[in-house]
Amino acid sequence: MSTATATCRTFRLILILLSILSASSQENNANTLLLNEILSYVDESVSECDDYYRYACGKWTEVHENDDFVDPLGLIDQKVNGNLVKLMAELQQKQQRSNVEAKMLSFYQTCRQAANSTRASKGYLELVPPNEQILWPQFKRRWEDWDSSKFQWMETLARLRRYGLANVLFDLDLQTENNSKYLVVIEKPKLKTESTQLPTDLHVLSQKLLVLGVNDRETYSLARQVTMLEQGVRKLVLNSQSSETVGEITVHELEQQTGGDWRKYFEILLNRTVSADFVLQVQNVAYLKQLNRTLARWNAEVLASYIMLRFVSYLEEATMDSREPIDCVQELRRHMLLATNLIYEQRFIGPDKLRKLQRDVSELLEVLRQQFYKMLKFNHLGLKSNQLKLLRDKMKMMKLSFGSMPMHTNHSSIVSSFYEDLQLLEDRDYAKNLLRLLEFDTRRLFEQLDKPHDFFLPDPNMSMISTPFYIRDQNTIVMPFGVLEEPFFQPDAHDIFKTTLLGHLSHELMHGFDSSGLDYDRDGNYNAQIHKITSLRLHEAGISCLNQYETVGMDEREADIAGIRLAYDAYFGPGSRFNQSQPSFTSLSLKQLFFLNSMQYFCNKEPLNDDEEHDSDDIRVYQMLINLPAFAEAHGCRPDDDNMHPSAKCRLW
Repeated sequence: MSTATATCRTFRLILILLSILSASSQENNANTLLLNEILSYVDESVSECDDYYRYACGKWTEVHENDDFVDPLGLIDQKVNGNLVKLMAELQQKQQRSNVEAKMLSFYQTCRQAANSTRASKGYLELVPPNEQILWPQFKRRWEDWDSSKFQWMETLARLRRYGLANVLFDLDLQTENNSKYLVVIEKPKLKTESTQLPTDLHVLSQKLLVLGVNDRETYSLARQVTMLEQGVRKLVLNSQSSETVGEITVHELEQQTGGDWRKYFEILLNRTVSADFVLQVQNVAYLKQLNRTLARWNAEVLASYIMLRFVSYLEEATMDSREPIDCVQELRRHMLLATNLIYEQRFIGPDKLRKLQRDVSELLEVLRQQFYKMLKFNHLGLKSNQLKLLRDKMKMMKLSFGSMPMHTNHSSIVSSFYEDLQLLEDRDYAKNLLRLLEFDTRRLFEQLDKPHDFFLPDPNMSMISTPFYIRDQNTIVMPFGVLEEPFFQPDAHDIFKTTLLGHLSHELMHGFDSSGLDYDRDGNYNAQIHKITSLRLHEAGISCLNQYETVGMDEREADIAGIRLAYDAYFGPGSRFNQSQPSFTSLSLKQLFFLNSMQYFCNKEPLNDDEEHDSDDIRVYQMLINLPAFAEAHGCRPDDDNMHPSAKCRLW
């Protein structure tokens, strides 16, 4: 070997060694930064065994006192929204834009530049009357009576459903069958959310009617009557039998049984001829029959005003009502999510990073999948072999979607085709363009009756947040891009810092097996055999145990408690692929760091606030940890003497 060759090889080895040392140094630096961030929120004056939430999150508010966000999810959204504002500024300077980019920029600029007059609620009502023959009652000419004979409540609801209004008097949506066929499903309206009811203060409601153009001498009386109507409908919903399920039924049969003109309703909604044998699913025919009888007794003007108020409330929720850049990009996320995801992916992620993220997250899901199989083998519930097979099959077929898109597809082609026939106006009229987007979204939703999309159409309420979520009727976990960004996901740091995302995945995974998830099989169809699991003695006992502490959402509590156990066992259980060595950058044990890193996701400036599905963050942390024996072991908590270690534990799986 020549001296030159030996020297060259030595030099190469030195470069490789330097590269390894540099990578190791970078990883250690990242680990130290992450640890310091975590420890900055800890209140060491509080015992872990007394109140873990206060211990882990005690200084969160102090550290982020001057920040706009209240929790880690808000921090992620702030970063995503900030990136989108930057992206919109770049698009404005871009000489050549794709059709998707041009339409996004058009709506963004409309949001930024539209006159306030084009955002007024009254303006929407002028653009969308009850039908083509009459206006809303308050818009009648002073010398004329409102022609109530021309008002048909089902016709009006069909027209408004085209703009996305649902859950008024009845709920109507699509449901998949075998992941290849969609069916219209009609059921009673859901009463759980605040958006399903009008303001209870009559003076507030009166003022709202006044703003919408109702004569001030009539507002209070009308407010009282629409409130009585709503209370009557709510009573009807609560008193109707929830267990009755008809299953598939034709439009003609539904008309015969309820007396409603359902064929006309669907022709308006779908904008096409509907045959008498059009098949749908109705979950409570008796309710619809009684609803038709009840509404027939009400004054048409009161009924029209009630529907109008619900439509306005829906539109108010559908907009940020602001010209600020940060609010306008949130409007984009809500109303053009697929387009927003595409350009975010292209600008801030790129194909190489996306492939790596998909691989990393898929590996995490696979780890959880294998741990779930081990859990089934333990068989705490005493399941029969056919039930175990159904659950294994469901777990095996669970999928991931990144940015609401299927993996290994041409995202640009999908999105371009999706928005190809969207036509927005250039006159900067906000109401007109928002209505066009809402109508476009509804049309795209219902066209799946003929041909399902090969991607997920998200609920607008989920479009503006970056947390993963599970879709029961598609058996899919959706991963928004924001949650895969640093500092939330650190693929190159120590494995223990991956536990935040691991916990997210395990929580969403277990939604497939909570009490509601057990209605669905691997293809997203109702399955009576899986549903029977919820009636097993040990499952009912587990639910009863969890119910000892009041909750606003049992499904979420189930996913919380089963999910954290699954994530913990996946990391620390036998055969774990994760790094189990004690890290040099902290004196905390690996298990203590697991809990600290996982639970700080729930830090919040307003921890005592719950929402319509989740308990407050402090309660969620408390419930997860008191029911996981490993937590008490990791922190040396004393059974029953310490608040975080009651001897009685709840377990479902």
